[in-house]
Amino acid sequence: MLALSVESHRTGCAVVVATGELDLAGARRVLDKMDRLISEGRDRIVLDMAGVAFCGAQAMSALVRTRARAQRAGGWLRLAAVPPHVRRVFERTDLDRLFPRYPDVGSAATGRVVSGPDHRVVERKPPSQAR
Repeated sequence: MLALSVESHRTGCAVVVATGELDLAGARRVLDKMDRLISEGRDRIVLDMAGVAFCGAQAMSALVRTRARAQRAGGWLRLAAVPPHVRRVFERTDLDRLFPRYPDVGSAATGRVVSGPDHRVVERKPPSQAR
């Protein structure tokens, strides 16, 4: 079972909070929710994954598609607080290259990414994502 809620961050981006399992059904729900946000013009999205217990291949595919759609609209999709067991799957599939490490929603909303083995926080605002 997956619970989703949407909040607004002080930076103006939408924060989608996911709690539970991002299995096939959960992937569809997340994709639908974020597609609606982008259609409404809310194309800067942070997905708070702190409460995610499982993330399947369908969910990862949905996140890649949503990221591309948000970018086409001039925005971005950033993942925040990805649990270690989910982050390892992203690393094994090289999806960590598309989704940098943001330790929390605030860091993701402002573009402060965790980098390197010492987990330093560094500014990252590529021209295509700055806004």
